Amino acid sequence: MKKVSLYFHTLKYLKLKQFGYRLLKKLSHPKVNFFDDIATLAPSVTTWIAQPLGKQKFLSETDCCFLNKPGSVLSQDDWNEPAQEKLWLYNLHYFDDLIAKNASERRAAQSVWLDNWIKHNPAPKGNGWEPYPISLRVVNWVKAFLDGFDPKQAWLNSLATQADYLSQELEYHLLGNHLFVNGKALLFAGCFIEGQEANRWLEKGAEIIGQELDEQVLEDGANFELTPMYHAIMLVDLLDMVNLGRTFPAKFPKILLKRLEDKIPAMLQYLADMSHIDGKISFFNDSALGIAPDNAEIFEYAKSLGFSQPTVSYADLTTIDYPKAGHVVVKSSDVSLIADLSQIGPTYIPGHAHADTFSFELAVEGKRVFVNSGISEYGLSSERLRQRQTSAHNTVAIDGIDSCEVWSGFRVARRGNTIQRTVDINKHQFSASHTGFKQQGINCLHKREWQVSSNKLVIADELIGSYDEAEGYLHLHPDVDISHVDTSEVTLNIGGTELKLATEGAHFRVAETSWHPEFGISVPTKKIVYIFDKPSVVTQITWK
Repeated sequence: MKKVSLYFHTLKYLKLKQFGYRLLKKLSHPKVNFFDDIATLAPSVTTWIAQPLGKQKFLSETDCCFLNKPGSVLSQDDWNEPAQEKLWLYNLHYFDDLIAKNASERRAAQSVWLDNWIKHNPAPKGNGWEPYPISLRVVNWVKAFLDGFDPKQAWLNSLATQADYLSQELEYHLLGNHLFVNGKALLFAGCFIEGQEANRWLEKGAEIIGQELDEQVLEDGANFELTPMYHAIMLVDLLDMVNLGRTFPAKFPKILLKRLEDKIPAMLQYLADMSHIDGKISFFNDSALGIAPDNAEIFEYAKSLGFSQPTVSYADLTTIDYPKAGHVVVKSSDVSLIADLSQIGPTYIPGHAHADTFSFELAVEGKRVFVNSGISEYGLSSERLRQRQTSAHNTVAIDGIDSCEVWSGFRVARRGNTIQRTVDINKHQFSASHTGFKQQGINCLHKREWQVSSNKLVIADELIGSYDEAEGYLHLHPDVDISHVDTSEVTLNIGGTELKLATEGAHFRVAETSWHPEFGISVPTKKIVYIFDKPSVVTQITWK
């Protein structure tokens, strides 16, 4: 019955379109069409603006490194090695190295990789012919060719075959970022290649992006999956498409180009606000460093395309409310607090969501103090599940239940709503309640209120209803030292800054845990657990 409940409460949120396209995928199979002597269009009016993004991935003609894990491709079987993690294999097929830092210095080795991919990955077999890797690879190939990487005819023919196959395998059953990058890839192939088929890809790509843009970019600039990592990735997508539209003005739809340009300023500011004083993203939902380009690279790319730079720091304590996304940010020149008062979203694709309702991160004097755990892997492992659970975030669990019912690698079943959300930006005070525990059979609301000043944070947790036990969590960055701890007070030190924690209505203990700033990395650290003695708990954090 447990499994039946999980599936029911997961599937009931899906759109009818997703069910229909899942059935269609089982009944229909794309046709592989091969192309000979494909011609490309010379960029007109303006030229492509190249921006290196990310670090080197191809280390030689056979060696590579993805997700902090080195590997080699010595034979055809290595492209789809079953012993390798699926995400690692996906990255192998992306060809991100073509647009990475100093990519132009590796063109000879990259040529070998392109030749070997075409030789050892016949259509439509293997990971490389799944729609998502095709989408990223098509864009990376075109971007490299626009940047002066002279393509062989065989590469252009393969590019056309991949784009045509993708046009028949669009991920309407998943929607979200997968469908978005499908559309982006068809735009790139359709602009770059000449001919009737290319025009068809271009038209379909423009249709997808045009339909998805307003839903996937919220009014306040946030990506609707509410993960800073995927927001950064999508922002690069929009910058790429603006770059493409200006490079091929005769082909790219002018109305779509204007819509993309209009979205970017708010997306840039949201990325800046959802990042800490160190200039790197916060870890809400599926977020880690090393997957999306660094903020500095993204801001430089935007600047090269003529967009103004976002505000990255505030002289005085400033509260910024993102009502559509749900996040609240409080920043000054030396304090950064980012809090999650969001809904689970989007409801029909919560695969990158965590049970992190009312979690927050805090940085003081430019150094991270309280951090969410981040992610080190995808897949179906118990560790992947643990990193999505409430106990891996700076919030509260009741009776051992998460704030929403995360399960498997990318599933969410029962989940509640954020209600009674109030934000006073002048007083730097905000609060909300959520119904996540009620939806899972515990008749209890969790209400949390934050009050921030230049050297103090007060968090008031109130549990309204019936429960047996409850505990909250404060995960420490690995650089934070604990110099004193007892049941009611904790003293922390980081880089010469001292923080004192005091609690009323609960008692402290310290537990071992881990932090995951990048895929493939797990760093030992500690978390402070505060166990509720009363339904109302006030935790005060001061620093100097």
